[in-house]
Amino acid sequence: MAEDRCVHTDCEGFYRRDFLKAGALGLFGLSLTDLFRLKAHGATTFQEKETATSVILVWLGGGPSHLDMWDLKPDAPEEIRGLFKPISTNVTGIQMSEHLPRLAQQTDKLCIIRSMTSPEAAHERGTHYMMTGYQPLPGFAVPGYGAVVSKLKEQRSALPPYIAVPAPVAYGGGGFLGASLAPFSPGGNPASKNFKVRDLEPPKEVSFERVERRRSLRQAVDAAFKKYEAGNPAAEAVDSFYTSAYDLMSSTDARAAFDLGNEPDKTRDAYQRNTFGQSCLLARRLVEAGVNFVTVSNGGWDNHNNIFSSLPGKLNDFDRTMATLIEDLSDRGLLETTLVLAMGEFGRTPVINRNGGRDHHSRVFSIMLAGGGVQGGQVIGASDPLGMEPAETPVRPEDLSATLYRCLGIDYNQHLESPDGVRIVLSRGGKPIRGVLA
Repeated sequence: MAEDRCVHTDCEGFYRRDFLKAGALGLFGLSLTDLFRLKAHGATTFQEKETATSVILVWLGGGPSHLDMWDLKPDAPEEIRGLFKPISTNVTGIQMSEHLPRLAQQTDKLCIIRSMTSPEAAHERGTHYMMTGYQPLPGFAVPGYGAVVSKLKEQRSALPPYIAVPAPVAYGGGGFLGASLAPFSPGGNPASKNFKVRDLEPPKEVSFERVERRRSLRQAVDAAFKKYEAGNPAAEAVDSFYTSAYDLMSSTDARAAFDLGNEPDKTRDAYQRNTFGQSCLLARRLVEAGVNFVTVSNGGWDNHNNIFSSLPGKLNDFDRTMATLIEDLSDRGLLETTLVLAMGEFGRTPVINRNGGRDHHSRVFSIMLAGGGVQGGQVIGASDPLGMEPAETPVRPEDLSATLYRCLGIDYNQHLESPDGVRIVLSRGGKPIRGVLA
């Protein structure tokens, strides 16, 4: 309610706020309704031809090793090439790790960028850069991609337009756009038998009939205070926020999107019955139901020690789930309109350290894209023979942000303005990555 106190500076707003806080709105709080404030901001009038309507961003927190996944160096010295062998894929001339055999058979749908580059080799700064397209700015909170998309793209269903499973990714929030554009998180492990999304059901002691009565009470309060709030855009916006929250709770289709129990056992098994697998399955259900932007967090890639014993299991899980997600989206006709990204904050050092691991390395690393208008079956850019620097077509996070926005039909050269009047361009100096879009 702290934000609410700042918004309502007149006595009429104060009384109405306190009355509602004590009565009809006490059930809900602001955790869900704040997500709908984006409607008050409107949408951009620019419309470039979009190739994607939804994004699934799979965040590999910690910094996955490009040299052991997408960009192996079998001819490099032993202290660099490591123990993993490259295998052929279903696209002639493209190889990847032996621990990604299923994705190797989906390579015709993948675009692998082997020349990402960034000066940020610390986790927090690197994550900020990759999740916003901006290097960290002291004292200035840049909004994450999902928040920008929520602000500028039309909401397509009763579901929140930006959802994070199983938990939000750092620096993917609303930034100066406000907490109302931060992602909604279901709160819980989708792989749990007792998985239940918070805020979609009233407390056990409150029936939906009582919810409707409280809604009617609120409408009566609204009517009583209308004459005091005429022309007050903040007060009028609050009405729409709560209406959207009620609509979500009462929408059978929206609530059903979170119910993984509606999926066949065969499908759930194919994704794997673990947190990452069921989170990706939930992401597919959410974009299918009209969500604009979904992040799936999958940490554990900070392999400073014993990388060749710890990474195979991690890669096998990633391979099985991601290949299933790509295939499932394709079979359902969703891949054409869903941009899938798999990336972390940086890569790992070419030289294996004394602990048998690889350390942080941002000068060159790899990411994967698929769907949403992306041309599959290709590699863009290259690292040098040691995987140390870009050898051709260096790609910066700004270029990635321009590509993402371009896929969604958003003008990446337009500006956003902070409450303090600071204007930033969506992609500062970035250009869509040449060759990515079909």
